[in-house]
Amino acid sequence: MGDAYRVRGGVGPELPGLVGPAGVDGRADWVPVVRSGAELLEVLEARLGSEVDVDKIVLGVLAPLASTLDGAPLGALVAHLPLHLARELAQPDLALNTRVRAPRGAGDYLLEVSRLIQHPPPCAASYVRAVFAVAGRAVSRADAEAIAARLPADLAELWRSAR
Repeated sequence: MGDAYRVRGGVGPELPGLVGPAGVDGRADWVPVVRSGAELLEVLEARLGSEVDVDKIVLGVLAPLASTLDGAPLGALVAHLPLHLARELAQPDLALNTRVRAPRGAGDYLLEVSRLIQHPPPCAASYVRAVFAVAGRAVSRADAEAIAARLPADLAELWRSAR
C-alpha cells in the first residue's frame, strides 16, 4: 500500500484515504434507458418524461382507434400493453369517464385526443406522434402495415411517418 492516497494539511498528521485520484475512474459511460425487450410504456415514459400521465396518454391516443382497429391489428398493439391498460382499452368509455368518438380523419382524431387527454391540440399532436412512433416499433412490420391499412388515409400517413 505504498501508493495509497494520503490526506495532508490541516492540524494533524497525514490520514490514509479510502479512494485517491488514482483509484477514481473519471470516464463516464452512457447507460441505456431502454432495454431491448422493454414494454411499450417503458419506452414511452423514457421518451415523454416523468411529468406525463402515460396511461392517460396511451388511452387517449388509442381509444378513438379501438373500433377502427378491432380484431388482429388492435390485438397486436394490446399485446405490448400492461394488462390493466388492455382491459381499460376494451371499455374506453368507462376508463376515460366520457364517450369516445371514432375519428373520420386526422383533424377529428387530434381534436378527440385533445379532448380525452385534456391538453391543447399541439400537445395532443406531439403525444400522438410519440405513441405512434413507439407503437410502430413495438409491433412487427406486418402488424404495422395491417394497422395502417385499417386507418383513414391521413391517419395512416401519420402512423407511417411517426418517428
